[in-house]
Amino acid sequence: MLSVRQCQHCSGSLAGKRADAKFCSAACRVNSHRQEVGRVDAISAEVVIDRQMRDALIEIGELNMQDEHDPQLVRQAFARMCQELARKYA
Repeated sequence: MLSVRQCQHCSGSLAGKRADAKFCSAACRVNSHRQEVGRVDAISAEVVIDRQMRDALIEIGELNMQDEHDPQLVRQAFARMCQELARKYA
């Protein structure tokens, strides 16, 4: 009696696949790997950097006072601060 082989990710049929196949498609193989290593797709998020945050960035030396109204420089300073916090507490 032959058992029906199933994809290790979606439980779909492996009919017509190689005898040693574990996944029904490349997408299932990649998604299974991403689940194993804990990687997820990027989540877009908008961060509002308010006056208090700009003041904090200036206080810790990540942002110059004359640059506080340049959105790109403020975002770069915020990203540097986040990276430093991740290194320090991760």
